[in-house]
Amino acid sequence: MSSMSINNTTDIFEESHEAEEELVELTAEEVLKQLEESWVNERNSPELLEPKTEIVECMLEQVAVMEQNLETLNKGDLRIFVHRMEISRIKFVINSYLRTRLDKIQNNFLYYAKARNSDNPSRLSKQEEEFLESYKQCVGDLFQSLCLTHLQGDVDWSHHKVPEPHLQSAVFIKVLEEFEGLEISDHSGGGRDEAVDLQVGDQRILQYSNISKLLDSGVVKLT
Repeated sequence: MSSMSINNTTDIFEESHEAEEELVELTAEEVLKQLEESWVNERNSPELLEPKTEIVECMLEQVAVMEQNLETLNKGDLRIFVHRMEISRIKFVINSYLRTRLDKIQNNFLYYAKARNSDNPSRLSKQEEEFLESYKQCVGDLFQSLCLTHLQGDVDWSHHKVPEPHLQSAVFIKVLEEFEGLEISDHSGGGRDEAVDLQVGDQRILQYSNISKLLDSGVVKLT
């Protein structure tokens, strides 16, 4: 993710388009669009998606620069009110995105703690890993003081079933890239499996488990 600079001689939100070696150059508008799409996907997905740390950090840096440049405008400039509204909107999206991920971690912290130790790659950022460990420790200490100390013998919870994300829940999708032969599994055991072709622009409601890989690869997005 490339950094973005501000040209103070024109509009305070105009980005420079100078190319940097081995970095992808994106405008602030393009990064914001990716952030908003990631936010909608995360809010509508039953499980944690890949963290968009670079996008979030890029927009936070951009917001800081935008706020600094607001100070260069004359008092009473009409652009101040408009740009402050835009900054507040961006901050809301970032905060909502991060809160959504933390809520998922809290609701299924044992599941993600186990998944972190498996062969599957973790979908937690470094900060989320630290939050998970801290939250797990706090809940464990509380459970120990309220319950386990009153039980006889040692209790091994490692083999007990823990709450998991509901991957069979229905989600609304919009197709971004054509895809042929999507296998739709019938989890009711009725043997009604089928394959469907997805065309660009199609909007469907499907079980999340059937489209999770397409979501990761950017073939579809959640709406």
